[in-house]
Amino acid sequence: MELKRSLTFWDVFAIAMGQVIGSGIMVLIGIGIGFTAYAIPFAFILSAILSIIKQLPIAFMGSAMPATGGLYVYCKRILGPKIGFFYLAILTFTHILIALFALGFSQYAIALIPQLDANLTAIGIMLLFYVINLFGVKQAAFIQKIMIVFLLCGLSSLIFFGIMEVDYSNFNDTEKLFPQGWYGFGLACVVLSFSTGGAQYISELGGEMKNPQRDLPRAIIYSTAIAAVFFALVSIVAVGILPIEQTAGKPLAEVAQAILPPTVYVAFIVGAGLFALATSINSTFSWATKSLLIACKDGWLPESLAKVNQRFNTPHILLTVILIFGLTPILAGKDLRYIIMLGGGLVFIYDLIPLVAAYRFSEILPNVFKKATMRLSEKKVKTISVIGICILIGQGTLSFSDIDRSGWILVLVYILLVMIYIKYRAPYNERATRQATKEEYN
Repeated sequence: MELKRSLTFWDVFAIAMGQVIGSGIMVLIGIGIGFTAYAIPFAFILSAILSIIKQLPIAFMGSAMPATGGLYVYCKRILGPKIGFFYLAILTFTHILIALFALGFSQYAIALIPQLDANLTAIGIMLLFYVINLFGVKQAAFIQKIMIVFLLCGLSSLIFFGIMEVDYSNFNDTEKLFPQGWYGFGLACVVLSFSTGGAQYISELGGEMKNPQRDLPRAIIYSTAIAAVFFALVSIVAVGILPIEQTAGKPLAEVAQAILPPTVYVAFIVGAGLFALATSINSTFSWATKSLLIACKDGWLPESLAKVNQRFNTPHILLTVILIFGLTPILAGKDLRYIIMLGGGLVFIYDLIPLVAAYRFSEILPNVFKKATMRLSEKKVKTISVIGICILIGQGTLSFSDIDRSGWILVLVYILLVMIYIKYRAPYNERATRQATKEEYN
């Protein structure tokens, strides 16, 4: 189960960028435009600011106690093993969002090759990155860095060709900015939070970083800020050239095709479209198994699931579990909107738990709190955590308001099953904890 410390700052930065910049700008921008029209750049900026606020306490905890399985480890150490595993169970369910990235990838692939089948293409790209991650996180990070370069070049081409063609008068009309009022603007921010958020998940790789205390907080904050700049510029182009009716609910390819020369358009589809979604899939596979790996050691899950391939040092069984979660919505025939709103509602549930942990950090683990390399006082950590909790409650309320009855039933049944499982499995966790304590003492 031992994993190697092989990841540099640029490795984790690339993974964080891939997690942040993928689905939001390429797929979700059209959904956001449908909610708030010309106010979409402001929705992106606000969403990024809110994301950084929510991420700061997590970055702080990562600078104090970096570990494989980061957020799960923070929650169990501060709030207790049962709450820690509850957090992990909710997190694991949201890996259905891999389907969102894969289906978004298929949309852009079909723009190049119309004969492709959307579902088969989505399944194929998911399997590709599953296999890549079987060869190790270092290899996955290397491929990620290459894709990020092409991704940023692709987005830059759209900005370069489009920024001078924008009709900026549309951004001065209040009616055009908020066609559905503040409620629509709020829903847009909820949807776009999946594009500006996500960098915090690299904390799961803390045990594989060479210098996690320094690199983890920097990678989280820098990736979110840089992505926000690109998001704002691209969204201005997206709504500033074509009529809203042609962009609402549509991927960014619709705008790109209208303003880019044919050769540049093809490069954009490959570089920005395909690679943006591909980096998100790759990122998720890179970090998603780490908490589950630790949970197996803790007794919450069968230890047999935590087997690590001796040649490539990868948890191949758990990678397969993540693959199954990603494939399920596609095989069930669910569309993008259903996946994002269902997964989104749960995201806001489990994101609350690490912020509560951050608030209690100084009280429960005062000595560890003092080891943090980030310069934040106890009062500042508590204040930022409370603000983050309030933000999440508001976002979660809006997100759940758009989930239909079947989605609600699925969420509630899953949470109930998790609670029953925790009650049943708790003795195994206690046994594993006693054994770990005994080994440490010896």
